[in-house]
Amino acid sequence: MIKREMENKRVSGADLARLLEITHSTVTGMLQRPTIQVQRLAELSELLKYNFFREIAEKLPYAEPNYTEPAVRAEVTGLQTRVRDLELEVSILRQTIRDLVSR
Repeated sequence: MIKREMENKRVSGADLARLLEITHSTVTGMLQRPTIQVQRLAELSELLKYNFFREIAEKLPYAEPNYTEPAVRAEVTGLQTRVRDLELEVSILRQTIRDLVSR
């Protein structure tokens, strides 16, 4: 995928090495390995303006979650309520700290 996108964008190994601030031999080794670190793939996605993660996800045999199922909707609603409650708690705690510090 990376080599294909490099060709599509007309980016050489030397160009990529310069952009990533690594040696050309490091780029060569990275492109030959069967695996890559997530952070590096994110950097390559940004540099090559291509979402490698989406392509990988499309190849996975798993269906998208069905967020319209009542049980899932109820869980999402419950989590949203919990987030609001926690945000309120954080706000109260921040104000309490400010009040204590100003005394």
